Amino acid sequence: MKSTEVFYLHIEGDERGPYTVSQIDHLLNSGLISEQALYWREGMEQWNPVTDLVTLRVQPKRDWTRTAILGGVLVLLLILVRVFGPTAVMGWREASQSDFTTTAAYWRAREVVRSNALAPGAVVLFHKFETATVTLQNNDGGEVVLKGDVSPARGSVQTTTWKVRLAYDHRLKQWIGREVKQIDPPV
Repeated sequence: MKSTEVFYLHIEGDERGPYTVSQIDHLLNSGLISEQALYWREGMEQWNPVTDLVTLRVQPKRDWTRTAILGGVLVLLLILVRVFGPTAVMGWREASQSDFTTTAAYWRAREVVRSNALAPGAVVLFHKFETATVTLQNNDGGEVVLKGDVSPARGSVQTTTWKVRLAYDHRLKQWIGREVKQIDPPV
């Protein structure tokens, strides 16, 4: 389809050109001109349909089903991450503390409270780290006083304070819960 001949196009009342056959092929098959466009070159008596000069290749229709399913799965994943992501991150932080630091002791104390101090079915929303009191002792333990809002299985939300005693095993690099006491409100 390579040609050095020049052609002119008649598109919606306007004459344009000159174009080569390959340029017209590109314009037609990329959708820049319609099938109703007409062409002419020197020596022709009349304008003819551009599809007489170049072949309109059928453009494959997009399969929107696959795109819609992929989009739906992506939206579902984003919702799941939004809903469960923070809880998963907090659980990971509570369970994976290995440093002898105040922050690590705080996160481990939260896990000890969840595991040992809550009634079945109760849910706790802990107050921020800045509101807790963390004391590290003798390079082998610590005490954490922390607060949280407890929602029991039945009843109203109640702010509660716990004192958690921890030991630190340097060999295993882990905090171990020794004792947890609810100190406010009294049991």
